Amino acid sequence: MKLPGENELREHIRLELASDLQVTSDLLAIGMSIFEPNTRLNPKIDMDHAEAWMCLGIVMKACYQYRAIVALSEIALGDVADSNGRMLSETMLAALFLMRPVVTLKRNGVALPDIPGYPLTPAFRTKLYLAHDALSGLKSLRGMVGCGNMSKEDADRAVALAEQHVAENALEVGAEWLERLKKTGTFSGIKIVDLAESLGMSFLYHTFYRPSSAGVHGTNARKFIDPEVQSDGSITFHANLSPRGVAEALIFSSLMMFEVLDVTNQRFGLGLDERLGKLAPRIQNMTKRLPAE
Repeated sequence: MKLPGENELREHIRLELASDLQVTSDLLAIGMSIFEPNTRLNPKIDMDHAEAWMCLGIVMKACYQYRAIVALSEIALGDVADSNGRMLSETMLAALFLMRPVVTLKRNGVALPDIPGYPLTPAFRTKLYLAHDALSGLKSLRGMVGCGNMSKEDADRAVALAEQHVAENALEVGAEWLERLKKTGTFSGIKIVDLAESLGMSFLYHTFYRPSSAGVHGTNARKFIDPEVQSDGSITFHANLSPRGVAEALIFSSLMMFEVLDVTNQRFGLGLDERLGKLAPRIQNMTKRLPAE
């Protein structure tokens, strides 16, 4: 089943954004090439298997999200694509956090104090990422246990294992860093807006991430129905399916995907400089808005 007018909008988008959709295809092709059997990783800074696992995992996650955004855009679901773009923006920030050689974290524009003995190296940032994952798992598990859907014996066993996992990660990151992660609920120990600023991504945060929050939180219902006053004073409501937001979702998500691939190329020494360099200006020249939108 399709939404009203979907076929016409698909054709409109296919014709008007043909060059943009080709850019997205080429960008995704570069991303997927990282996982081809003949690709060799040559990291400029040594990394262990856990760090490589997390870094490559975040790249594949970005590829999945980017493909979903393009697919949603092709069928004129710009708002939903926008919401998925918000997820991709968080994935991008995680990629930069994990793979940049140097990261200086700031809170409210002020550099976060160092914790002696725990320099913020790429390897240590991976440990923070894993510690946050352990904390999130424990929090989710405790919530499920509180719903009473598990036997006490199974609940106690599961919680004990999750607590042990947190304790093991605490040894890796130290008590002070663990407390930062607990307080913020993030892998960086700072809010998402502060992480964006720390990584030089304030522009994307304020022009894309924050505006897309309405769609994620369900506070933009007015966008989907158009009321029309009739001659007798009654009001009718019409579904509003349009290509609005599709072009913007494609360009912003492409900018974020490019950042993910660029930092991955640098971290792993993939030799993708020429391919990415040719694609960068094409992304900058992508359509900002569909005709008659």
